[in-house]
Amino acid sequence: MILLEWNNRILFETIQQRFSNPKRELLAVDFADFDGVSFKINTPEENKAIVYISIAWSCIPQLLKYGAKQDLAKVYGPMLQQTPEAGFDITLKVDLDNPTENPENLPQKLSNLKRHVLAAPFKQTFERLAKGEKPSEIIPINYRDGESFYIKPESDGRCTVIYSIAFRDAGDAVLAKVFLQEFADARKNMRGVPSVTYNYKEAPLELQGYNGISQKEISANGFVSFVLFETHLAPNNVFKTINLIQTFRNYLHYHIKCSKAYMHNRMRARVVSWLQVLNRARPDPIAEKKKKLASGKTFVRKKVFQSVFAFY
Repeated sequence: MILLEWNNRILFETIQQRFSNPKRELLAVDFADFDGVSFKINTPEENKAIVYISIAWSCIPQLLKYGAKQDLAKVYGPMLQQTPEAGFDITLKVDLDNPTENPENLPQKLSNLKRHVLAAPFKQTFERLAKGEKPSEIIPINYRDGESFYIKPESDGRCTVIYSIAFRDAGDAVLAKVFLQEFADARKNMRGVPSVTYNYKEAPLELQGYNGISQKEISANGFVSFVLFETHLAPNNVFKTINLIQTFRNYLHYHIKCSKAYMHNRMRARVVSWLQVLNRARPDPIAEKKKKLASGKTFVRKKVFQSVFAFY
């Protein structure tokens, strides 16, 4: 098993090449990321040293309510534009000739744009729990079409994160159950890991009675619940916790696809081995025996079934 990157590789390599290449050319790159995210990187004709990075995502208006814009202003400073490009939600402006910080670190920082946007509700909730404040209500984020995740702070300092996952194939739901069972088994031998539970077509206890979730979503989706403890929410661990928890959905589907590909390869290999066994078990044809008579003529002994057909 591997952990997927939480930054965008295309964005990272594009900005890195832009810094390393002294020749300035017009740039216009449109690409997508997980969860229906759209990116755009472009340069204006009048100044090729300026690079605009824009992101469009259906859940960004929700994330802005939980301090996403304030967090981006702290991370990117003057690069954050007050008015985004048309058709996008957030735009950054990068001056290659006069960067605001070390050019070696800037590509990695810019490629984490989606990560920083999505981290806003997690950071807000975790900071309040660390300060001992009274838990707020459940925070729903509709980050995909028909899928959401819910952040529910608990009164004892814990936090429950619930993913609503739509499985297009019923077999994927079964594989997800087997896959997540490994999480529960591994927890028996490991200390300080989150508690993981899985419910299919049934809302977990934390969401029962919550009006922000529809019955249609409950009857069609599976729900994966993570219980994060105080150690996961500590200041020295919170950055890694947010990185791992927000990439879980992609991590799960990636390994489901890998599991299916592995099983298909094993099935094809088994079919090939069975065909080899059948080929080896096929009897050889009976060779016709030839004998010479005293007169010198050749006599051919025909097969039994040929003689029978000749008789009839």
